[in-house]
Amino acid sequence: MNVAKKGYRGEVEVKELLSDLGFDAERSWGSDGRAFELASDIDIKATRGELELHVQVKRRKKIASYLAFKNANLVAVREDRGNWVFIMSEEMFKDVLSVE
Repeated sequence: MNVAKKGYRGEVEVKELLSDLGFDAERSWGSDGRAFELASDIDIKATRGELELHVQVKRRKKIASYLAFKNANLVAVREDRGNWVFIMSEEMFKDVLSVE
């Protein structure tokens, strides 16, 4: 699978996941958020009520080992003088954002 097809498929998978969670999810035309009048790195815009998510999708063959979920369902990382970034497992993501 070439890189473009792999990226496209990842975007479609995330869009479908968000739709299944009750979001109105749209993939930006050409993977360019400017189609939504957002930054160019936004691949998906998803809204549900007042909540709006701007999603950049990255699909990789392998991710850094320190991001692996061993016994945790949430990983927090921060570069020096940067903001915290939280990465959660798909299961936790679904639990947090599930429709009630």
